[in-house]
Amino acid sequence: MKEILTLQEVAEYLQLSDKTILKMVKSGEIPCAKIANQWRFSKVMLDDWITAKMEVIPQNDFSRLVEKEFDFIQISRLIDESSILPELKGTTGPQVITELAENAYKNELIANKEEFIKKLLEREQITSTSIGQGIALPHLRKPCGTIVTEPKIVIGKSTEGIDFSSMDGKKTYIFLLLLSDSEVVHLKILSKLSQILSINGNIDKLKKIKEPKEFIKFFIIGEQQINNKE
Repeated sequence: MKEILTLQEVAEYLQLSDKTILKMVKSGEIPCAKIANQWRFSKVMLDDWITAKMEVIPQNDFSRLVEKEFDFIQISRLIDESSILPELKGTTGPQVITELAENAYKNELIANKEEFIKKLLEREQITSTSIGQGIALPHLRKPCGTIVTEPKIVIGKSTEGIDFSSMDGKKTYIFLLLLSDSEVVHLKILSKLSQILSINGNIDKLKKIKEPKEFIKFFIIGEQQINNKE
């Protein structure tokens, strides 16, 4: 099967109706990107999403709390100012991945920096985690509690943008490194991010942010927007 799928092809792949897939898209439940007013899906990211549906036991108390007691997760709670890089120095994919990972290690969010970088790069070699419109969501193919110490998001911004093999062929400016020791928690983070980024105008607003505090504010407002829609 080809790497980029249409809505109809995803419906066939998952053995669901087109209407069900479209409903999942609109609710931000399934990872996708809108390109030329058409929904497109990365097969590898779709497979990651399916894998994340499998029930696993997380390693830390916060993951257990999110997984077992709540049906939601606060993205803003996963972001600290110290984990925001408003001006990335890297000009290539591997350099950006390394820069984000070094920040995660400095903030004690990962236990093994070298292994983490290796697995992130291996993940990107399969297919890029850049979802289009200038946004990338780097993550491990399989969340691992022996490498990641707690669920967090490390944010990096490239003012000039870099070639990150995006599915729409354009430069990537915002990198949201997803950290989780649980497949289930990873899925909830991915779902909430998709909902926030799918709100009209939010991606453009995100790309214009310059200060760390503004990134956190953006996600707080994004969560409020989702709650108001509900």
